[in-house]
Amino acid sequence: MLLVDDIRKKLFTQRRDLFRQVAQTEEELRWFQSDIESEVEERGQEETMVRLLDRLDGRAKAEIEAIDGALLKLGTEQYGRCEQCRKAIPQSRLEAVPAAAKCLACEQAGETQAALRK
Repeated sequence: MLLVDDIRKKLFTQRRDLFRQVAQTEEELRWFQSDIESEVEERGQEETMVRLLDRLDGRAKAEIEAIDGALLKLGTEQYGRCEQCRKAIPQSRLEAVPAAAKCLACEQAGETQAALRK
């Protein structure tokens, strides 16, 4: 079984890296707000801003929330248990994704359902 201190260190490293990505994204957005000389450049910058905002608002935010949730559970019986089926999440999954809240089967089932709703 993974040691709690090792998991905590890995989660904090991932969290710090995500915050660095967010800071970098914010810096890129500041650059885009500078004066623009042509409509072509403006359209290109707007498209890039939309992609950056999607990255900032979606993936990074969700990952930070997952890491924070895992940190709260760490050291309790809840860490390493699937939030859906309540079975133990395999150690190999926790090593790969220490913030995993669901076992791979439940995670994939959820993704399949979400894809069908679209």
